Amino acid sequence: MTLDTKITIPDTLFLQTVDDEIILLDTNTQEYFALNEVGSIIWNILEEEKNLRKVHQIILDMYEIDEKQVESDILKFIESLKEKKLILVD
Repeated sequence: MTLDTKITIPDTLFLQTVDDEIILLDTNTQEYFALNEVGSIIWNILEEEKNLRKVHQIILDMYEIDEKQVESDILKFIESLKEKKLILVD
């Protein structure tokens, strides 16, 4: 997986924002998932942009952190969403 990987958010997710977190309900499995503040930021960017490179650039603009670390963290987060079937990867 790379920052060029195409991401799709399934229509089977129900989303609720609570404070700085996002709660996701997978309507297929009836499982709930909570995303912390940074995970919520990434999710919100993904919903609008559907582009991991854009996510990467926005996070770099928001925080003063190492570019390679941001890329690694984003890809790990995306992999965990994929494993839970909260996103589809093309």
